[in-house]
Amino acid sequence: MEKIMSKLCLTGDIGVNGNMYGGRLLFLMDEAAAIYARQSTGEPAMVSRRFSGVEFTSPVKLGEILDFYADQPRRGTTSFSFDIVVLVKGVPRFRANCVFVATDEHGNKKAIDWPEESDLYPSGR
Repeated sequence: MEKIMSKLCLTGDIGVNGNMYGGRLLFLMDEAAAIYARQSTGEPAMVSRRFSGVEFTSPVKLGEILDFYADQPRRGTTSFSFDIVVLVKGVPRFRANCVFVATDEHGNKKAIDWPEESDLYPSGR
């Protein structure tokens, strides 16, 4: 798994039952996934195509730190898919599979010009 970002669960993220809103977690997951898709493909325009198999395993509480990871990346001709996993203190709380598609300046699907890994990460990882 590759870490994408972290987020602190704040007061505004919490619903009446004391748990993070599911919609807020989905929003953050989409943001983290978009970051990973752009960084991994080198494409400036990657759009969300599908999120499936969404599973919330346990609630997120105020003050917890969410760590977003990408897992099992798969390259396509016009798309890039992977699992997005959210851990809190190393324990999985959320998982989904996502697919992103590269688009041209008109919003049409286009082939991804897959870069060499050294082009994306010149200093190595």
